[in-house]
Amino acid sequence: MNFKFILLIPLLEILAFILFGDFFGFFLVIFMIFFTGLIGLFLFSSKIDVSEITKLAKNPNEWVYKKLAGILLIIPGFVTDFLGFVILIKSFRRLIWNLLINQKKFNNQTHKKDLNKENIIEAEYKDLDE
Repeated sequence: MNFKFILLIPLLEILAFILFGDFFGFFLVIFMIFFTGLIGLFLFSSKIDVSEITKLAKNPNEWVYKKLAGILLIIPGFVTDFLGFVILIKSFRRLIWNLLINQKKFNNQTHKKDLNKENIIEAEYKDLDE
């Protein structure tokens, strides 16, 4: 993801808190934040049974998405809660994954272009041990 978006998240969280607080009321907003935090704790701290290990070995993405969604739900705020709930929906996971992969491919292509530029630095070599 873009680093600028990460810096924009706290501003969006404060703005969403003010807007939802104005619309729903202060106490309901505080209750919703605590409730989503408890859901996040439940998702993040869920234990793995021995019977689930084979299932996890075949598809580890499900476990990773649950843990990531749990972390996002624990962080107080509506933007991170929305992102956490989006990650929990299986049909949106592929969309998010494709966005991340395309971003990574774009970054790799621009990095390869930078590597293809010839930067020749001339220097003199002198052995100091002699």
